[in-house]
Amino acid sequence: MAGGEGKRLRPLTDKLPKPLLPINERPLLDFLIEHSVRNGADNIIVCTGYLAEKVAEHIEKQDYGTFIRESRETTPLGTAGPLLPIKNELESEFIVLYSDVYTTVDLKKMLEFHTQKKSDATLLLHKSDHPQDSTVVTVDSSSRITGFVEKPGSEWKEHGNLTSAALYVLNKSVVDFIDTGKELDFAKDVFPQMLREGKKLYGYVSEEYTKDMGTAERYKEVEAYDAAAAKKMQKRIAVFLDRDGVINEEVDLLTKKEQLKLIPGAAEGIRLLNEKGILAIVVTNQPVVARNLVTEEQLLQIHRKLRGMLEEKGAHIDALYYCPHHPEKNHTEANNPKYRRECRCRKPNTGMVEQAAKTFKIDTKNSYVVGDETVDVQLGKNAGCTTILASTGYAGKDGKHEAKADYDCSNLNEACKLIAKLTGEKRK
Repeated sequence: MAGGEGKRLRPLTDKLPKPLLPINERPLLDFLIEHSVRNGADNIIVCTGYLAEKVAEHIEKQDYGTFIRESRETTPLGTAGPLLPIKNELESEFIVLYSDVYTTVDLKKMLEFHTQKKSDATLLLHKSDHPQDSTVVTVDSSSRITGFVEKPGSEWKEHGNLTSAALYVLNKSVVDFIDTGKELDFAKDVFPQMLREGKKLYGYVSEEYTKDMGTAERYKEVEAYDAAAAKKMQKRIAVFLDRDGVINEEVDLLTKKEQLKLIPGAAEGIRLLNEKGILAIVVTNQPVVARNLVTEEQLLQIHRKLRGMLEEKGAHIDALYYCPHHPEKNHTEANNPKYRRECRCRKPNTGMVEQAAKTFKIDTKNSYVVGDETVDVQLGKNAGCTTILASTGYAGKDGKHEAKADYDCSNLNEACKLIAKLTGEKRK
């Protein structure tokens, strides 16, 4: 949710929308997108309003490498109203983040809690040091929400000190409680009405850092926390994997999920990376989008199918980045200027690796690129990674670049075994 005016932050928000306020030189919007991707999000909608053009322009300039788009409201309709225009795009279960709330909460665990409870709405709750002037949320022994108490004053001890941290996991049925054209707030209108009608609302209690930075004082607190957290965070090792010809069999211009077929041993190799604590991140050029052969929505379904095939074999991808662009002008069907352009993300450019490195705090110098084409090898060289050429797919015979890989392996499984050995030796 990125449409608020940020009145309490003026004059900072007079000409800059609050999602773009910098947190140590990085817009909060980018931090929240990166945090969502770290937690497995692959379908992101940014709901804008105030100074929407600036937010849209920022999104357009970024190569996030995931499916992201803007939904713009022309009339402010509260915190809940922006869901109505996108109701047909919502997943059956989805997460709502606010653009002025900095959070480190583990979204995967919160979603698991929501699913286990078969909840209609799950609210992130934390213990407040000023419950007397807040909306206290009461819960029973199973964490099911039993009521909302507005500013209980000196009677707060009767109700506890749990308050909403303005982060929700919701079932799509929540849109049934949002009236068209009405300005509605989740906390004041929608959730109390759901409770009155017997819907299951649960509180997910967490002490993970979450801060509303809606005032200048809190904004400074968030910046201080972020700077301190960055110093403590240890960089991780990753393997950047090409998709076609490395994980799944090479198909010229793959456009349907039914065309996906795992290369033997690929899942086992990725599972080994998972077991060793090494990030498995896919970076793939997908010009099929620019060439109007698939939409980004259809590509999302292809990638979800691939993730599912791997998960069935006990392996998981930590993130999947794709480049939808195609700068070449010899394809007349690539006529959408959004995609037909030069970019930083198309391999062998390093945009996708750089985005992943920011999001996951990756030590690229000690990380690896595994691919079946010379473009992957050149990517690795450009990014400063160790490169491994797999003999599957094109097996390096694409002839696009002269770069030579540091290692050659018969397939992804053998490459992952080599990486496990090399990283083990470095850690000794």
